[in-house]
Amino acid sequence: MPKAKKSAETWDYEASVEQVEAIIHDLETGELPLADIFQQFEKAVTELKKCDSFLHEKQQQAQLLIETLTSDESE
Repeated sequence: MPKAKKSAETWDYEASVEQVEAIIHDLETGELPLADIFQQFEKAVTELKKCDSFLHEKQQQAQLLIETLTSDESE
């Protein structure tokens, strides 16, 4: 289990987005063999899911901070 936590700590949103953009570029060229297309597509979907989870988590954190600030101001 510590391995998963370590990989989560080293995961980088911007690097993941760049990786997905590179995959999209490679797919758009039409020069990849069919097997590679599916492999790259799967990799892109996995990275996009990580990005979505990250953004959702950060959105929840921001909402909690906003609620905290709003409740502090009303006291």
